[in-house]
Amino acid sequence: MEVAREGPVAVATLNRPPVNALSPDLMDRLSTVMHDLAGDEDVRVVVLTGTGRVFCAGGDVAAFAAMDDDELMEAVRAGQRLVWDLEHLDRPTIAAVNGACLGGGNGIAMACDLRIASEDAVFGHPEASLGLTLAYAGSARLARLVGPARAKELMFTARRLSAQDALVVGLVNEVVPRASVLPRAVAVAREIAQNSPAAVRAGKRALNESLEKHYPNSVVAEARYLSAVISADELREGFRAYLEKRRPSWRP
Repeated sequence: MEVAREGPVAVATLNRPPVNALSPDLMDRLSTVMHDLAGDEDVRVVVLTGTGRVFCAGGDVAAFAAMDDDELMEAVRAGQRLVWDLEHLDRPTIAAVNGACLGGGNGIAMACDLRIASEDAVFGHPEASLGLTLAYAGSARLARLVGPARAKELMFTARRLSAQDALVVGLVNEVVPRASVLPRAVAVAREIAQNSPAAVRAGKRALNESLEKHYPNSVVAEARYLSAVISADELREGFRAYLEKRRPSWRP
């Protein structure tokens, strides 16, 4: 992780080439960065982006494939804590999506308050193609942003969306040329930072709370179903197929 300051705006960059895959170590580092920024009263808005031409291509399949079932569930719980803390950071967050944003990467982006995407960004949830389902409460966040029917379509088909399609369905707020994605996100952050910090933070808390009256139940339910998926053989076949660069052979 890299963190730079531009006045009241902090820019945190996922820096794990080549595709910024979410390993347990990277998730720990991002969690530490968010905790540190939460304690910095001079930071009014946080922008999250990725190094290179990819925002985040999702989880590190090789790392997760090497884990046993208990280790996988602990990684899931760590991811849930991370995105919960990111979503509830007491100041606005903007994802500057500078390329592929897939699986857990989109889970991170959806936990941000706003998403600004480059024209060549692609979004999607390939979890079902690996024998997995969405983690980190991603299914609930996806449904809130694009609606239940569209969320189910994206989850069941593992289909990818272009940046423009993501804009149409409400997954992102704005699409800009690649070279402009981070400057535009910082510009929006500066616009927000001009307003009352107390008012902005209170507004975020109030809106989040209004959406969460029964939301924690969905987090528990998703983790319960995910545990059953992790203990099934299909996930291991999905991991093997991914690493061997072949199509999975699912059980009949």
